[in-house]
Parts: sequence; structure tokens; C-alpha cells
Amino acid sequence: MLDIAILKRQHEEIHDVISEIRESIKAEGNLENRASDIAQKINLLAGKLKIHLGTEDRYMYPYILEKGNHELKKVAEEYVEEMGDISEKFSEYKTRFNTKSKIISDLEGFLSESAKILRMIEERIKKEDTNLYRVLGS
Repeated sequence: MLDIAILKRQHEEIHDVISEIRESIKAEGNLENRASDIAQKINLLAGKLKIHLGTEDRYMYPYILEKGNHELKKVAEEYVEEMGDISEKFSEYKTRFNTKSKIISDLEGFLSESAKILRMIEERIKKEDTNLYRVLGS
């Protein structure tokens, strides 16, 4: 049996870390002084995403492929492909900015890339919550 509540809770945790990263970026004062904390949060986000994606891959997608109707299977296949792209982009982002020194060495790139990748993850979460989890939970 698939427990959507676990996946939704993981989404909430991911969203919370994204919010913390954004708040740290926007806080008053010198961003360089917060770079170490931000790097830790990026690494925390990476861990949460890894756990979440593993849960989806081990439980949700096999469940859909076994029990889902044709339309649901089609949506799941599209999401799997799309998530691979998002996952790859996040991995590149994390590699570029997972330490204080990496953030400080390219502050403009960090700010630009952070806005893009965090928005991309949030849009994906919203899409899953409204288009996939809602259907699976009913």
C-alpha cells in the first residue's frame, strides 16, 4: 500500500529547507557571513531530495505502474523523465555551491542559480501535490 502522507510530509520538509535558504539569502547584512550556513542548508536539501526521490522510486512509481490506470501511468512516466532533468540540474547546482568558499567565489552566479533551481523544485512539488498525489490519495 502506498502512503501518500509520507510523500507529502517529505514535500513539506523540502519546502521548509527551501524557505530557510531563501530567508538566509535575503537576510540583512553581508551574504558572505551567512555562506557557510547556506551551504549546510543546500547539503541538507540534497539529502532530503535524495530520500524523497528514493521513496518515490521504490514505492510510488512501482505502485502506479502496477495498479494505476493508463492515464495515471502516462503522467507518472512523464514525471519520472522530468524529475531526472531536475535532479541532474540540482546535482550540478549542489556541486557548484555546497561550500562557503564556492558560494563566495561566485556570488552572482549563486544568487541567479539559487533562484532558478529553488523555483524549479517548488514548481515540481506543487505539480506532484496537485496532479499526482491528490489522485493517488483518493
